[in-house]
Amino acid sequence: MKKLLVAIALVAFASTASADCTWDWWFKNGSKDITGCALGIASANKSVVGAQVSLCANKAKEVKKGAQVAIGYSEVDTLANGAQAGFITKARKAALQFGLVCFNEGGFLPVFVFFNFDKTMFGAGK
Repeated sequence: MKKLLVAIALVAFASTASADCTWDWWFKNGSKDITGCALGIASANKSVVGAQVSLCANKAKEVKKGAQVAIGYSEVDTLANGAQAGFITKARKAALQFGLVCFNEGGFLPVFVFFNFDKTMFGAGK
């Protein structure tokens, strides 16, 4: 699981052309747009293009392209093009999730274990 989380974070970080990097101790950057990587103990951002990686928790309004990875809890409103990984993942609509428990209102099931994905990912529900 740890190798999967690191791989997702590296791919998302490498996919950004112009990258900035921020550090967040505890949910201080909640209104900031990030292009690159957001690292921290508990990270919060408005929108992310790249990787949002933290130890405890992640929160973002939107992950436009990239990954959101936390050892603990990951939450995003919309994850359009990328993946979300964590012990517990929660999204209103996420393309792909990995975790022990995955909550995804737009998923093939609202709650599922180990993974969940958007039901429109494979052409269903369009």
